[in-house]
Amino acid sequence: MDDAASEEPDVKTPAKLGRRAPEQRRAAVVAAARDLFLAQGVEATSVDAIARRAGVAKGTVYLSFPTKQHLVRAIEEEFDALILDRLHAATATSPLDAATAAAAWCTALVEASLDNLEVHDFLFYGKGARVAERAVDATLSADLAGVLRDRGVTDAEDVAVFLIGGVTALADLAILRQDDDRAGLLGMVERFVTAAVGA
Repeated sequence: MDDAASEEPDVKTPAKLGRRAPEQRRAAVVAAARDLFLAQGVEATSVDAIARRAGVAKGTVYLSFPTKQHLVRAIEEEFDALILDRLHAATATSPLDAATAAAAWCTALVEASLDNLEVHDFLFYGKGARVAERAVDATLSADLAGVLRDRGVTDAEDVAVFLIGGVTALADLAILRQDDDRAGLLGMVERFVTAAVGA
């Protein structure tokens, strides 16, 4: 067996995968790119390797993603959608008061980020990450601002930016300290957010 085959034992070939719909091929390409980027970085990952892992032709990768940065953006969009789903679920059943809703939203943000920490760190802190552009994600800020505005909070946009910045800083600090007390972190987030919005 050659070395290339032993490096990627779970590589699927097009023959094994059969014919798939375009959206399935696209999803397979994004999943393959995410796995490879996390394992070896964007620069070290070739489009050939992504195509092999996804079980598609190299041209299929380029059809949807002209560059690897387009793949990074697709991973980012997938991550954002996953996070937003969790945030919406957290506030869908929360009481009407702003402090409780904001606390539910912020703890869901931390939980979702921790549950997907490897992808989170790749997007926010990995080599080539667009930290400046994503420092305060406009989509997340707008979502939390909507939750706050719907509950009568004035300056909802500014409050949302403040809360997201503080909450993510707390989570980052816990991660840097290698503090595995998730319940303690979530409790702290809930207390701080409730105090900030309820004040």
